[in-house]
Amino acid sequence: MLIKSRSIKKVSAIAVVNILSTSNNIIINISDTYKNTICIGSGGLLGIKGSKRSTSYAGQAIGIAVGKKVFILGVRYLYVKVKGFGHGRYSSLKGLSLSGLKILSVLDSTPIPFNGCKPSKRRRM
Repeated sequence: MLIKSRSIKKVSAIAVVNILSTSNNIIINISDTYKNTICIGSGGLLGIKGSKRSTSYAGQAIGIAVGKKVFILGVRYLYVKVKGFGHGRYSSLKGLSLSGLKILSVLDSTPIPFNGCKPSKRRRM
C-alpha cells in the first residue's frame, strides 16, 4: 500500500467510517466530518477474488489496510456506521482497531422494511 506524495494532505484527527457489507463484497469508505472521502478499501483492491471477498478474513484484512493508510495521514479516532448483513461486518471493525485507531461509536444503519412489499392477489378458483 503505497501512498503518493501529492495525495498526502492534512486531515483532522476524527473521521467517519462507512462499512457496506453485502453478500458479495465488503467496502470501507473513510471520510472526514465534512463528508470528503479520505480513503476507500474493498476486497478487490487487496487482490482477493471471487467469493472470498465477503468472508470475515477479508473484512479484517481490508480494515487493517485502510486503517494503516489513514493512520499515516493523521486520523486517530473513528465514528463507524455499519450497513448490510454480510459476514465481515464486525471483523472489519476488529481490523480497524488493530491498526491503532480508536473507535468512539458504532451505529448500525442497515435498512429494515417495517411492513415489506404488498402481497400478491388472492388466487381465484
